[in-house]
Amino acid sequence: MGLFLDLIELGEQRTNAALEMLCKAHHDHDDGIWAPMDSPLLARLVELFTQRGLDRLDAFRTELQAWTEGHRHTAGDRIERPAGAMERWNDAERALVKLYLEHLPPAEWTLDDHMLAVDYLAQRYLPANDMRTEAEWLATRASLMGRVQANMEGVTAKQADQLLSAMPSTALAVVEQFGVTRAQRATMEFAVTRCAENVRNLAEDARHKMRNLIAEHVTERELGVKQVGSFSLQTKLLDKFGVLNRDWRRIAVTEAGEAQTQGYIASMPPGAKVKRVEQYRNACSFCRKIDGKVATIVDPAKEPKDWDNEIWPGKNNIGRSASPRKRVGDAFVEREPEEMWTLPAGLAHPHCRGRWVPTVQDRPGDDPAFGDWMRGVLTAPKKEQE
Repeated sequence: MGLFLDLIELGEQRTNAALEMLCKAHHDHDDGIWAPMDSPLLARLVELFTQRGLDRLDAFRTELQAWTEGHRHTAGDRIERPAGAMERWNDAERALVKLYLEHLPPAEWTLDDHMLAVDYLAQRYLPANDMRTEAEWLATRASLMGRVQANMEGVTAKQADQLLSAMPSTALAVVEQFGVTRAQRATMEFAVTRCAENVRNLAEDARHKMRNLIAEHVTERELGVKQVGSFSLQTKLLDKFGVLNRDWRRIAVTEAGEAQTQGYIASMPPGAKVKRVEQYRNACSFCRKIDGKVATIVDPAKEPKDWDNEIWPGKNNIGRSASPRKRVGDAFVEREPEEMWTLPAGLAHPHCRGRWVPTVQDRPGDDPAFGDWMRGVLTAPKKEQE
């Protein structure tokens, strides 16, 4: 039985946005996001970053519930309420807010005091500077793991752990210690910036969601109103932080994978051939389509480029579409090939676990046509080989 949607009243722009949403890969419903990474280059890195973030979020949740329920009150003289602007507080400002809240009897807390408590905890557990540091730690080391792969095939989990513990944790330190090419610098800096933006957005989203949740909870409690389907504060917090935990895991998996794959391509010489691997649970249709694809690395300045068979540092699908059709006026038309998703150098979508592996290379003097035949045989599905 088919399911039909009438989109005629949406208009052209909204119809195309709906088509894009329906055609993109969605894995947020899949608990497979918590599965360990297949690549030994990223497995420990992603788990460390994930756990550090989950610890921060869990501390935020636990403390927020304790403050909201009045469990942090300390007997003593009350102090004047500090200004409650949400800015980057220093240690002294955080200490002053904590002192004020501790000595304010729970029965006298206003809604503004509850909002101040949320801001205080956001500043304590998700401060902007710490979030930037966490993001740079992940993106820099993931980028370096791409460089490791380019220089050493068959890295074991033990070797990856040894290298990880010895790696610098900032982009500047990488430049000073190892030096970088233009492509390596660009891909690493972009990875750091993108990861930092995503982490910062999560921290802001956590603060915003908690302010709304606590405001609703306190208002219901003060008015003595129990909404239909209303739950305890503990349950509400667990639900909201469950979503935030998954968001943090998405950042860990996606940003590490993007930085590592782009770092690998940036560290390989033009002309090298690599094979795409997309063999993980519930891989989307697009990723299954590019699994086993062999691509040639080219200089980003090369023109014209073969978007289906060549890759270069920084290649992505930004501005391209996953939907095979688009609405023009009141009609659906096929998209042109240059409008569609194609083989990226990095990941295809959030939660993607795609990676590159080396394949048979064409050495000076080799027969390129014969090399293409060998690569085709070695990368063909098993049933086709039989």
